Amino acid sequence: MSNQTMVSLSLSLSLSLSLSLSACGPETTVTGTVLGPVGDAVTLLNNGGDELDVSVPAFTGGDDPYNRVDFSFATPLPEGTSYDVTVAEPPAGQVCEVYARGSGLVAGDVNVLVGCEWTDDHVSRGADNTVLGTFFDSSAPAVGGDVEYGEGRFVAFTSTALMGGASGNHRQVFWRDRLTGETVLVSASGPAEAPVEGNGDSVDPAISADGLVVAFESDADDLIDSDANGARDVFVWSANEREAGLKRVSVSSTGAEANSVCGQASLSADGSVVAFTSGASTLSNGVDGINTINIYRRDLIAGTTTLISADATGAGVGGDHPVLSDDGDRLAFSSFSSALVADDANALWDIFVWQHSSATHTRVSLTSGGGERNQGSESTSRVVAPAISGDGRSVAFATTASNMVAGDDNDAQDVFVVDIDSGDVVRASIGADGVDSDGDSPIGQGERVSLSTDGRLVAFSTRAQNLGAIGNVMVRDLDSGAIIAASAETGGVGVPVMSSAGAYVVFGSDTPLDGRFTSTGLFAHYTGLARAFWWLNN
Repeated sequence: MSNQTMVSLSLSLSLSLSLSLSACGPETTVTGTVLGPVGDAVTLLNNGGDELDVSVPAFTGGDDPYNRVDFSFATPLPEGTSYDVTVAEPPAGQVCEVYARGSGLVAGDVNVLVGCEWTDDHVSRGADNTVLGTFFDSSAPAVGGDVEYGEGRFVAFTSTALMGGASGNHRQVFWRDRLTGETVLVSASGPAEAPVEGNGDSVDPAISADGLVVAFESDADDLIDSDANGARDVFVWSANEREAGLKRVSVSSTGAEANSVCGQASLSADGSVVAFTSGASTLSNGVDGINTINIYRRDLIAGTTTLISADATGAGVGGDHPVLSDDGDRLAFSSFSSALVADDANALWDIFVWQHSSATHTRVSLTSGGGERNQGSESTSRVVAPAISGDGRSVAFATTASNMVAGDDNDAQDVFVVDIDSGDVVRASIGADGVDSDGDSPIGQGERVSLSTDGRLVAFSTRAQNLGAIGNVMVRDLDSGAIIAASAETGGVGVPVMSSAGAYVVFGSDTPLDGRFTSTGLFAHYTGLARAFWWLNN
Protein backbone atom coordinates (compact mmCIF):
# COMPACT_ATOMS: atom_id res chain seq x y z
CA MET A 1 0.00 0.00 0.00
CA SER A 2 1.44 3.36 -1.01
CA ASN A 3 1.87 6.30 1.38
CA GLN A 4 -0.70 8.27 -0.60
CA THR A 5 -3.25 5.48 -0.22
CA MET A 6 -2.59 5.26 3.54
CA VAL A 7 -3.12 9.04 3.93
CA SER A 8 -6.39 8.90 1.98
CA LEU A 9 -7.62 5.98 4.09
CA SER A 10 -6.69 7.84 7.31
CA LEU A 11 -8.58 10.96 6.25
CA SER A 12 -11.60 8.87 5.28
CA LEU A 13 -11.63 7.09 8.66
CA SER A 14 -11.30 10.41 10.53
CA LEU A 15 -14.18 11.97 8.60
CA SER A 16 -16.33 8.90 9.19
CA LEU A 17 -15.57 8.95 12.91
CA SER A 18 -16.34 12.68 13.09
CA LEU A 19 -19.70 12.25 11.40
CA SER A 20 -20.51 9.31 13.65
CA LEU A 21 -19.69 11.29 16.80
CA SER A 22 -21.75 14.26 15.52
CA ALA A 23 -24.76 12.02 14.91
CA CYS A 24 -24.53 10.73 18.44
CA GLY A 25 -24.08 14.22 20.01
CA PRO A 26 -26.69 16.08 22.07
CA GLU A 27 -29.87 17.18 20.31
CA THR A 28 -32.49 19.75 21.28
CA THR A 29 -36.14 20.11 20.37
CA VAL A 30 -37.10 23.64 19.36
CA THR A 31 -39.89 24.77 21.68
CA GLY A 32 -41.83 27.95 22.25
CA THR A 33 -45.11 29.62 23.12
CA VAL A 34 -47.95 31.00 21.02
CA LEU A 35 -49.86 33.92 22.58
CA GLY A 36 -53.03 35.21 21.05
CA PRO A 37 -56.77 34.87 20.56
CA VAL A 38 -58.43 31.62 21.52
CA GLY A 39 -59.47 29.52 18.53
CA ASP A 40 -58.10 28.57 15.13
CA ALA A 41 -54.65 27.09 14.66
CA VAL A 42 -51.57 28.89 13.41
CA THR A 43 -49.22 26.88 11.19
CA LEU A 44 -45.51 27.16 12.03
CA LEU A 45 -42.46 25.97 10.11
CA ASN A 46 -38.91 25.32 11.31
CA ASN A 47 -36.17 25.73 8.70
CA GLY A 48 -38.80 25.78 5.98
CA GLY A 49 -40.14 22.35 6.95
CA ASP A 50 -41.15 20.44 10.07
CA GLU A 51 -44.67 21.83 9.90
CA LEU A 52 -46.59 22.28 13.16
CA ASP A 53 -50.19 23.38 13.79
CA VAL A 54 -50.71 25.14 17.12
CA SER A 55 -54.11 26.11 18.50
CA VAL A 56 -54.57 28.47 21.44
CA PRO A 57 -57.01 26.74 23.83
CA ALA A 58 -59.70 28.32 25.96
CA PHE A 59 -58.95 29.11 29.58
CA THR A 60 -59.88 26.32 31.93
CA GLY A 61 -62.89 27.58 33.84
CA GLY A 62 -62.87 30.94 32.08
CA ASP A 63 -63.99 32.64 28.90
CA ASP A 64 -61.20 35.17 28.33
CA PRO A 65 -60.72 35.67 24.58
CA TYR A 66 -56.89 35.43 24.83
CA ASN A 67 -54.62 32.67 26.11
CA ARG A 68 -51.23 31.05 25.58
CA VAL A 69 -50.04 27.55 24.69
CA ASP A 70 -46.61 25.92 24.56
CA PHE A 71 -45.44 24.05 21.47
CA SER A 72 -42.60 21.73 20.46
CA PHE A 73 -41.42 20.79 16.99
CA ALA A 74 -41.27 17.05 16.35
CA THR A 75 -37.77 16.88 14.88
CA PRO A 76 -34.87 17.45 17.30
CA LEU A 77 -31.80 19.29 16.03
CA PRO A 78 -28.13 18.75 16.95
CA GLU A 79 -26.65 21.36 19.26
CA GLY A 80 -24.98 24.17 17.33
CA THR A 81 -27.09 23.84 14.18
CA SER A 82 -29.36 26.57 12.92
CA TYR A 83 -33.08 26.90 13.47
CA ASP A 84 -35.50 29.39 11.90
CA VAL A 85 -39.15 29.45 12.97
CA THR A 86 -41.61 31.18 10.63
CA VAL A 87 -45.37 31.53 10.31
CA ALA A 88 -46.67 29.58 7.35
CA GLU A 89 -50.34 30.46 7.77
CA PRO A 90 -52.09 32.57 10.41
CA PRO A 91 -55.71 31.96 11.45
CA ALA A 92 -58.31 33.78 9.37
CA GLY A 93 -58.59 37.45 10.30
CA GLN A 94 -55.42 37.43 12.38
CA VAL A 95 -51.83 38.58 12.06
CA CYS A 96 -49.14 36.30 13.53
CA GLU A 97 -45.52 37.18 14.13
CA VAL A 98 -42.47 35.38 15.50
CA TYR A 99 -41.40 38.21 17.77
CA ALA A 100 -38.70 36.79 20.05
CA ARG A 101 -35.88 34.26 19.54
CA GLY A 102 -37.25 33.15 16.19
CA SER A 103 -33.90 32.08 14.76
CA GLY A 104 -30.36 31.26 15.80
CA LEU A 105 -28.19 28.33 16.79
CA VAL A 106 -29.58 25.48 18.85
CA ALA A 107 -27.99 25.63 22.29
CA GLY A 108 -29.80 24.31 25.34
CA ASP A 109 -33.43 25.29 25.70
CA VAL A 110 -34.91 27.29 22.82
CA ASN A 111 -37.99 29.28 23.74
CA VAL A 112 -39.49 30.94 20.66
CA LEU A 113 -42.30 33.46 21.17
CA VAL A 114 -45.05 33.72 18.56
CA GLY A 115 -47.83 36.30 18.88
CA CYS A 116 -51.16 36.41 17.08
CA GLU A 117 -53.69 39.23 17.10
CA TRP A 118 -56.90 40.14 15.33
CA THR A 119 -56.24 42.46 12.40
CA ASP A 120 -59.46 44.33 13.20
CA ASP A 121 -61.15 43.71 16.55
CA HIS A 122 -64.75 44.87 16.96
CA VAL A 123 -64.53 46.73 20.29
CA SER A 124 -67.98 48.33 20.58
CA ARG A 125 -69.60 45.14 21.85
CA GLY A 126 -71.01 43.72 25.03
CA ALA A 127 -69.25 41.24 27.26
CA ASP A 128 -71.19 38.28 25.86
CA ASN A 129 -70.71 39.40 22.22
CA THR A 130 -74.46 39.33 21.56
CA VAL A 131 -74.82 43.12 21.50
CA LEU A 132 -72.80 44.94 18.87
CA GLY A 133 -72.60 48.71 18.78
CA THR A 134 -72.64 49.86 15.16
CA PHE A 135 -70.88 52.72 13.40
CA PHE A 136 -74.16 54.63 13.51
CA ASP A 137 -74.81 54.33 17.26
CA SER A 138 -71.22 54.23 18.61
CA SER A 139 -68.52 56.89 18.48
CA ALA A 140 -65.68 58.77 20.19
CA PRO A 141 -63.30 55.91 21.01
CA ALA A 142 -60.35 56.45 23.35
CA VAL A 143 -57.59 53.86 23.71
CA GLY A 144 -55.28 53.16 26.66
CA GLY A 145 -52.97 50.56 28.14
CA ASP A 146 -49.33 50.89 29.15
CA VAL A 147 -46.35 48.54 29.41
CA GLU A 148 -47.69 47.00 32.60
CA TYR A 149 -51.17 46.22 31.30
CA GLY A 150 -50.48 46.01 27.58
CA GLU A 151 -50.67 48.71 24.94
CA GLY A 152 -54.13 49.15 23.45
CA ARG A 153 -55.80 46.75 25.87
CA PHE A 154 -58.53 49.18 27.04
CA VAL A 155 -61.01 51.15 24.93
CA ALA A 156 -63.63 53.67 26.11
CA PHE A 157 -66.43 54.80 23.81
CA THR A 158 -69.89 56.33 23.53
CA SER A 159 -72.88 54.27 22.40
CA THR A 160 -76.65 53.89 22.56
CA ALA A 161 -76.30 50.11 22.22
CA LEU A 162 -78.09 47.98 24.80
CA MET A 163 -75.04 46.68 26.64
CA GLY A 164 -73.86 46.59 30.24
CA GLY A 165 -77.29 47.51 31.62
CA ALA A 166 -77.97 50.45 29.30
CA SER A 167 -81.51 50.91 27.97
CA GLY A 168 -80.67 52.84 24.82
CA ASN A 169 -82.69 55.86 25.95
CA HIS A 170 -79.54 57.98 26.18
CA ARG A 171 -76.00 57.91 24.90
CA GLN A 172 -73.78 56.28 27.50
CA VAL A 173 -70.04 55.78 28.06
CA PHE A 174 -68.53 52.29 28.17
CA TRP A 175 -65.11 50.85 28.99
CA ARG A 176 -63.93 47.58 27.46
CA ASP A 177 -61.08 45.34 28.59
CA ARG A 178 -60.03 43.52 25.43
CA LEU A 179 -58.08 40.89 27.37
CA THR A 180 -60.95 39.75 29.57
CA GLY A 181 -63.80 40.70 27.25
CA GLU A 182 -65.44 42.77 30.00
CA THR A 183 -67.57 45.75 28.92
CA VAL A 184 -68.57 48.13 31.71
CA LEU A 185 -71.24 50.83 31.72
CA VAL A 186 -69.23 53.75 33.13
CA SER A 187 -71.84 56.54 33.08
CA ALA A 188 -73.85 54.98 35.89
CA SER A 189 -74.50 55.16 39.61
CA GLY A 190 -75.17 52.38 42.09
CA PRO A 191 -73.06 49.30 42.87
CA ALA A 192 -70.62 48.04 40.25
CA GLU A 193 -72.45 44.72 39.97
CA ALA A 194 -75.80 46.44 39.29
CA PRO A 195 -75.15 49.82 37.62
CA VAL A 196 -77.97 52.31 37.08
CA GLU A 197 -77.52 54.27 33.88
CA GLY A 198 -77.50 58.06 33.96
CA ASN A 199 -80.74 59.88 33.09
CA GLY A 200 -79.10 62.04 30.41
CA ASP A 201 -76.61 61.80 27.58
CA SER A 202 -73.01 60.94 28.52
CA VAL A 203 -70.44 61.38 25.75
CA ASP A 204 -66.86 61.93 24.60
CA PRO A 205 -64.70 59.85 26.96
CA ALA A 206 -61.01 60.43 27.54
CA ILE A 207 -58.81 57.67 28.93
CA SER A 208 -55.59 57.65 30.93
CA ALA A 209 -52.42 56.21 29.38
CA ASP A 210 -52.66 53.12 31.58
CA GLY A 211 -56.28 52.71 30.49
CA LEU A 212 -57.72 52.48 34.00
CA VAL A 213 -59.26 55.96 34.37
CA VAL A 214 -62.01 57.39 32.17
CA ALA A 215 -63.27 61.00 32.10
CA PHE A 216 -66.41 62.06 30.26
CA GLU A 217 -69.07 64.76 30.10
CA SER A 218 -72.69 64.17 31.00
CA ASP A 219 -76.08 65.88 31.11
CA ALA A 220 -77.29 63.34 33.68
CA ASP A 221 -78.04 64.76 37.12
CA ASP A 222 -78.30 61.44 38.98
CA LEU A 223 -74.73 60.13 38.62
CA ILE A 224 -73.70 61.55 42.00
CA ASP A 225 -75.54 62.94 45.01
CA SER A 226 -76.07 66.70 45.24
CA ASP A 227 -75.76 67.46 41.51
CA ALA A 228 -77.95 70.55 41.55
CA ASN A 229 -76.45 72.86 38.92
CA GLY A 230 -78.67 71.76 36.05
CA ALA A 231 -75.68 71.83 33.67
CA ARG A 232 -73.45 69.37 31.88
CA ASP A 233 -70.57 68.23 34.11
CA VAL A 234 -67.32 66.27 33.77
CA PHE A 235 -66.93 63.02 35.73
CA VAL A 236 -64.10 60.58 36.35
CA TRP A 237 -64.38 56.79 36.78
CA SER A 238 -61.61 54.44 37.93
CA ALA A 239 -61.44 50.74 37.11
CA ASN A 240 -59.48 50.20 40.33
CA GLU A 241 -62.01 52.07 42.47
CA ARG A 242 -65.33 50.99 41.00
CA GLU A 243 -67.18 50.76 44.28
CA ALA A 244 -66.27 54.37 45.02
CA GLY A 245 -68.42 55.41 42.07
CA LEU A 246 -68.03 58.49 39.91
CA LYS A 247 -66.29 61.69 40.95
CA ARG A 248 -67.38 65.05 39.57
CA VAL A 249 -64.24 67.01 38.65
CA SER A 250 -65.69 70.12 36.98
CA VAL A 251 -65.73 72.04 40.26
CA SER A 252 -63.74 74.93 41.69
CA SER A 253 -60.83 74.65 44.10
CA THR A 254 -63.35 75.07 46.91
CA GLY A 255 -65.68 72.43 45.46
CA ALA A 256 -68.25 74.87 44.05
CA GLU A 257 -70.46 73.64 41.22
CA ALA A 258 -70.16 75.05 37.73
CA ASN A 259 -73.03 77.34 36.77
CA SER A 260 -72.73 76.54 33.07
CA VAL A 261 -71.87 73.70 30.72
CA CYS A 262 -68.58 71.75 31.12
CA GLY A 263 -67.03 69.23 28.73
CA GLN A 264 -64.19 68.16 26.42
CA ALA A 265 -62.24 66.26 29.08
CA SER A 266 -58.60 65.20 28.75
CA LEU A 267 -56.51 63.16 31.21
CA SER A 268 -52.87 62.91 32.20
CA ALA A 269 -51.21 59.49 31.98
CA ASP A 270 -52.16 58.42 35.51
CA GLY A 271 -55.53 60.19 35.53
CA SER A 272 -54.54 62.59 38.32
CA VAL A 273 -54.92 65.73 36.18
CA VAL A 274 -58.02 66.61 34.14
CA ALA A 275 -58.39 69.41 31.62
CA PHE A 276 -61.84 70.54 30.51
CA THR A 277 -63.82 73.44 29.08
CA SER A 278 -66.56 75.42 30.77
CA GLY A 279 -68.65 78.52 30.32
CA ALA A 280 -69.04 78.82 34.09
CA SER A 281 -68.16 81.88 36.14
CA THR A 282 -68.01 79.95 39.43
CA LEU A 283 -64.88 77.87 38.85
CA SER A 284 -62.21 80.57 39.08
CA ASN A 285 -61.59 84.26 39.48
CA GLY A 286 -61.20 86.19 36.24
CA VAL A 287 -64.44 85.09 34.59
CA ASP A 288 -67.56 87.24 34.39
CA GLY A 289 -70.75 85.80 32.96
CA ILE A 290 -71.30 82.47 31.22
CA ASN A 291 -70.93 83.44 27.57
CA THR A 292 -67.25 82.57 27.08
CA ILE A 293 -65.95 78.99 27.02
CA ASN A 294 -62.64 78.74 28.88
CA ILE A 295 -60.01 76.06 29.57
CA TYR A 296 -59.50 74.69 33.08
CA ARG A 297 -56.95 72.34 34.62
CA ARG A 298 -58.02 70.30 37.65
CA ASP A 299 -55.38 68.61 39.84
CA LEU A 300 -57.24 65.79 41.58
CA ILE A 301 -54.50 65.21 44.14
CA ALA A 302 -54.04 68.84 45.13
CA GLY A 303 -57.75 69.59 44.71
CA THR A 304 -57.04 72.76 42.72
CA THR A 305 -58.73 74.13 39.62
CA THR A 306 -56.79 76.60 37.46
CA LEU A 307 -58.06 78.89 34.70
CA ILE A 308 -55.71 78.30 31.74
CA SER A 309 -57.15 80.44 28.93
CA ALA A 310 -56.38 83.70 30.74
CA ASP A 311 -54.50 86.77 29.62
CA ALA A 312 -51.74 88.54 31.55
CA THR A 313 -54.30 90.17 33.85
CA GLY A 314 -55.86 86.82 34.77
CA ALA A 315 -59.05 87.40 32.77
CA GLY A 316 -60.52 84.47 30.87
CA VAL A 317 -60.39 85.10 27.11
CA GLY A 318 -61.70 81.78 25.77
CA GLY A 319 -60.40 78.46 24.53
CA ASP A 320 -61.46 75.13 23.14
CA HIS A 321 -60.44 71.45 22.80
CA PRO A 322 -57.84 71.03 25.57
CA VAL A 323 -55.49 68.04 25.57
CA LEU A 324 -52.85 67.11 28.18
CA SER A 325 -49.37 65.62 27.95
CA ASP A 326 -48.75 62.44 29.93
CA ASP A 327 -47.22 64.26 32.90
CA GLY A 328 -50.04 66.82 32.93
CA ASP A 329 -47.59 69.72 32.69
CA ARG A 330 -48.28 70.77 29.10
CA LEU A 331 -51.79 71.49 27.85
CA ALA A 332 -52.53 72.28 24.21
CA PHE A 333 -55.71 74.09 23.17
CA SER A 334 -57.13 76.36 20.47
CA SER A 335 -58.27 79.93 20.94
CA PHE A 336 -59.44 82.93 18.92
CA SER A 337 -58.00 85.33 21.46
CA SER A 338 -55.08 87.57 20.53
CA ALA A 339 -54.40 88.36 24.21
CA LEU A 340 -52.73 85.12 25.29
CA VAL A 341 -49.31 85.98 23.85
CA ALA A 342 -47.66 89.11 22.48
CA ASP A 343 -47.63 89.93 18.75
CA ASP A 344 -50.67 87.81 17.85
CA ALA A 345 -51.96 89.83 14.91
CA ASN A 346 -53.41 87.33 12.43
CA ALA A 347 -57.04 87.67 13.68
CA LEU A 348 -57.42 83.87 13.33
CA TRP A 349 -57.65 80.93 15.65
CA ASP A 350 -54.32 79.65 16.93
CA ILE A 351 -52.99 76.70 18.89
CA PHE A 352 -51.41 77.42 22.27
CA VAL A 353 -49.54 75.32 24.81
CA TRP A 354 -49.76 76.10 28.51
CA GLN A 355 -46.81 74.91 30.59
CA HIS A 356 -48.06 74.53 34.14
CA SER A 357 -44.64 74.38 35.81
CA SER A 358 -43.69 77.80 34.42
CA ALA A 359 -47.20 79.27 34.08
CA THR A 360 -46.55 80.34 30.47
CA HIS A 361 -48.38 80.25 27.15
CA THR A 362 -46.63 79.46 23.85
CA ARG A 363 -48.26 79.91 20.44
CA VAL A 364 -47.31 76.91 18.29
CA SER A 365 -49.45 77.40 15.16
CA LEU A 366 -46.72 79.39 13.44
CA THR A 367 -45.09 78.75 10.08
CA SER A 368 -41.79 76.94 9.66
CA GLY A 369 -40.15 80.36 9.50
CA GLY A 370 -41.78 81.51 12.74
CA GLY A 371 -44.33 83.80 11.07
CA GLU A 372 -48.10 83.87 11.32
CA ARG A 373 -50.09 81.46 9.19
CA ASN A 374 -52.54 82.71 6.59
CA GLN A 375 -56.24 81.92 6.48
CA GLY A 376 -56.11 79.49 3.61
CA SER A 377 -59.59 78.51 2.43
CA GLU A 378 -61.10 78.09 5.90
CA SER A 379 -63.48 80.40 7.71
CA THR A 380 -62.33 82.63 10.55
CA SER A 381 -64.85 80.90 12.84
CA ARG A 382 -63.37 77.47 12.27
CA VAL A 383 -62.82 75.38 15.43
CA VAL A 384 -59.67 73.25 15.52
CA ALA A 385 -58.82 70.40 17.88
CA PRO A 386 -55.07 69.94 18.52
CA ALA A 387 -53.29 66.77 19.57
CA ILE A 388 -50.25 66.58 21.83
CA SER A 389 -47.73 63.75 22.09
CA GLY A 390 -47.52 61.95 25.41
CA ASP A 391 -43.99 63.22 25.98
CA GLY A 392 -45.26 66.77 25.55
CA ARG A 393 -42.81 67.67 22.80
CA SER A 394 -45.06 67.74 19.72
CA VAL A 395 -48.42 69.24 18.79
CA ALA A 396 -50.41 68.35 15.68
CA PHE A 397 -53.36 70.14 14.09
CA ALA A 398 -55.10 70.59 10.73
CA THR A 399 -55.36 73.74 8.64
CA THR A 400 -55.82 74.87 5.04
CA ALA A 401 -53.17 77.57 5.51
CA SER A 402 -50.82 77.51 2.53
CA ASN A 403 -47.73 79.05 4.15
CA MET A 404 -47.05 76.66 7.03
CA VAL A 405 -44.24 75.02 5.06
CA ALA A 406 -42.68 75.67 1.68
CA GLY A 407 -44.19 73.87 -1.33
CA ASP A 408 -47.73 73.50 0.01
CA ASP A 409 -49.67 73.92 -3.22
CA ASN A 410 -52.56 71.46 -2.93
CA ASP A 411 -55.20 73.97 -1.71
CA ALA A 412 -56.42 71.34 0.77
CA GLN A 413 -56.53 70.79 4.50
CA ASP A 414 -53.28 69.25 5.75
CA VAL A 415 -51.92 67.84 8.99
CA PHE A 416 -48.96 69.64 10.54
CA VAL A 417 -46.77 68.57 13.45
CA VAL A 418 -44.86 71.20 15.43
CA ASP A 419 -41.93 70.70 17.79
CA ILE A 420 -42.97 72.87 20.73
CA ASP A 421 -39.46 73.74 21.86
CA SER A 422 -37.71 74.28 18.52
CA GLY A 423 -40.67 75.50 16.46
CA ASP A 424 -39.85 73.08 13.62
CA VAL A 425 -42.91 72.31 11.45
CA VAL A 426 -43.49 69.13 9.45
CA ARG A 427 -46.37 68.48 7.07
CA ALA A 428 -47.54 64.92 7.77
CA SER A 429 -50.27 64.52 5.14
CA ILE A 430 -48.03 64.10 2.09
CA GLY A 431 -47.16 61.11 -0.03
CA ALA A 432 -44.26 58.82 0.81
CA ASP A 433 -42.43 60.51 -2.08
CA GLY A 434 -43.07 63.94 -0.54
CA VAL A 435 -45.66 65.07 -3.09
CA ASP A 436 -48.80 67.02 -2.18
CA SER A 437 -51.85 65.00 -1.22
CA ASP A 438 -54.81 65.37 -3.56
CA GLY A 439 -57.51 65.70 -0.90
CA ASP A 440 -58.26 66.91 2.60
CA SER A 441 -56.56 65.33 5.61
CA PRO A 442 -58.26 64.82 7.99
CA ILE A 443 -61.76 64.48 6.56
CA GLY A 444 -63.54 66.71 9.08
CA GLN A 445 -62.78 70.42 9.35
CA GLY A 446 -60.29 70.92 12.17
CA GLU A 447 -60.74 67.28 13.18
CA ARG A 448 -58.33 66.05 15.84
CA VAL A 449 -55.58 63.73 14.65
CA SER A 450 -53.63 61.38 16.91
CA LEU A 451 -49.94 61.26 17.89
CA SER A 452 -47.88 58.45 19.37
CA THR A 453 -46.27 59.10 22.75
CA ASP A 454 -42.95 60.06 21.14
CA GLY A 455 -44.61 62.12 18.37
CA ARG A 456 -43.09 60.00 15.62
CA LEU A 457 -46.37 58.54 14.34
CA VAL A 458 -49.44 60.48 13.21
CA ALA A 459 -52.85 58.88 12.54
CA PHE A 460 -55.51 60.72 10.57
CA SER A 461 -58.44 60.19 8.24
CA THR A 462 -58.07 61.32 4.63
CA ARG A 463 -59.86 62.02 1.39
CA ALA A 464 -56.63 61.87 -0.56
CA GLN A 465 -56.43 59.19 -3.24
CA ASN A 466 -52.66 59.33 -3.46
CA LEU A 467 -52.28 58.57 0.26
CA GLY A 468 -53.95 55.21 -0.17
CA ALA A 469 -57.72 55.38 -0.43
CA ILE A 470 -60.54 57.90 -0.10
CA GLY A 471 -62.34 57.87 3.25
CA ASN A 472 -59.82 55.80 5.15
CA VAL A 473 -57.36 56.04 8.05
CA MET A 474 -53.61 56.41 7.56
CA VAL A 475 -50.60 56.36 9.86
CA ARG A 476 -47.52 58.33 8.85
CA ASP A 477 -44.07 57.64 10.24
CA LEU A 478 -42.37 61.02 10.37
CA ASP A 479 -38.91 59.46 10.70
CA SER A 480 -39.04 57.11 7.73
CA GLY A 481 -41.71 58.87 5.69
CA ALA A 482 -43.66 55.61 5.36
CA ILE A 483 -47.44 55.66 5.16
CA ILE A 484 -49.32 52.70 6.65
CA ALA A 485 -52.98 52.12 5.81
CA ALA A 486 -55.03 51.35 8.92
CA SER A 487 -58.10 50.83 6.74
CA ALA A 488 -58.52 50.26 3.06
CA GLU A 489 -62.03 48.96 2.49
CA THR A 490 -64.36 51.47 4.09
CA GLY A 491 -66.70 54.04 2.70
CA GLY A 492 -66.77 56.11 5.86
CA VAL A 493 -64.64 56.33 8.99
CA GLY A 494 -64.78 58.15 12.28
CA VAL A 495 -62.06 60.11 14.04
CA PRO A 496 -59.10 57.75 14.70
CA VAL A 497 -57.17 57.46 17.95
CA MET A 498 -53.80 55.71 18.30
CA SER A 499 -52.28 53.76 21.18
CA SER A 500 -49.06 54.93 22.81
CA ALA A 501 -46.51 53.32 20.48
CA GLY A 502 -48.79 52.96 17.46
CA ALA A 503 -49.61 49.27 17.83
CA TYR A 504 -53.33 50.03 17.45
CA VAL A 505 -55.49 52.59 15.70
CA VAL A 506 -59.12 52.62 16.85
CA PHE A 507 -61.84 54.17 14.69
CA GLY A 508 -65.41 53.78 13.53
CA SER A 509 -66.14 52.18 10.17
CA ASP A 510 -69.36 51.90 8.19
CA THR A 511 -67.99 48.64 6.76
CA PRO A 512 -67.78 45.44 8.87
CA LEU A 513 -64.05 44.83 9.33
CA ASP A 514 -64.03 41.99 11.87
CA GLY A 515 -64.84 38.73 10.09
CA ARG A 516 -66.38 37.21 13.23
CA PHE A 517 -69.24 39.72 13.11
CA THR A 518 -71.39 41.16 10.34
CA SER A 519 -71.79 44.46 12.18
CA THR A 520 -70.26 47.85 11.51
CA GLY A 521 -68.87 49.57 14.60
CA LEU A 522 -65.68 50.67 16.31
CA PHE A 523 -62.59 48.62 15.48
CA ALA A 524 -59.10 48.30 16.94
CA HIS A 525 -56.79 47.80 13.97
CA TYR A 526 -53.45 46.15 14.75
CA THR A 527 -50.74 47.97 12.78
CA GLY A 528 -47.74 45.78 13.71
CA LEU A 529 -45.75 48.91 14.58
CA ALA A 530 -45.39 47.69 18.17
CA ARG A 531 -46.19 44.49 20.01
CA ALA A 532 -49.81 43.55 20.65
CA PHE A 533 -51.00 44.03 24.23
CA TRP A 534 -51.22 40.35 25.15
CA TRP A 535 -47.69 39.70 23.95
CA LEU A 536 -46.22 42.42 26.15
CA ASN A 537 -47.32 40.70 29.34
CA ASN A 538 -45.28 37.61 28.50
